[in-house]
Amino acid sequence: MLAGMEIDAALADFIDGPVMIVAAVAGPGGMPEIARAAGATADRAAGRLDLLVSGWAWPDAAATMVPGARMAVTLARPADYVSLQIKGVIDTTLPATADDAARAGRYVAVMTAALSDLGLDPFLIKPWFSDRDLLRLSLRPQAVFVQTPGPQAGQALA
Repeated sequence: MLAGMEIDAALADFIDGPVMIVAAVAGPGGMPEIARAAGATADRAAGRLDLLVSGWAWPDAAATMVPGARMAVTLARPADYVSLQIKGVIDTTLPATADDAARAGRYVAVMTAALSDLGLDPFLIKPWFSDRDLLRLSLRPQAVFVQTPGPQAGQALA
């Protein structure tokens, strides 16, 4: 397994902010499997990113999100399209706790409000998020890339 990287305060703040989150892993035959996450938390002390993913909404992706799998997580702030992609390896996949479920509920509420404030109808937003049958994935980040549209897109974050 490749060594992890440090999560600094700025990256942790971005992860913990109002961002849309899409996680991707390689499924059978190398085809991508994706899932929208229902929240993420940066654990700076442990050097990991914890994601909450609905096994109900994303069963194929959840089945491939196992320890040792390589994952790419894209986080995008809808207010200004600032986006980052974090690549790493999944350390653990566990059923979510009651605290995780509460965190996912808060994430869904915050993101629904943020997207509604940008003019999206909550009826259209609802299918994007699910906090049903949650899994908590711990990812050991190895690299971070800028994904914000523009000349820096694709560059490694220093």
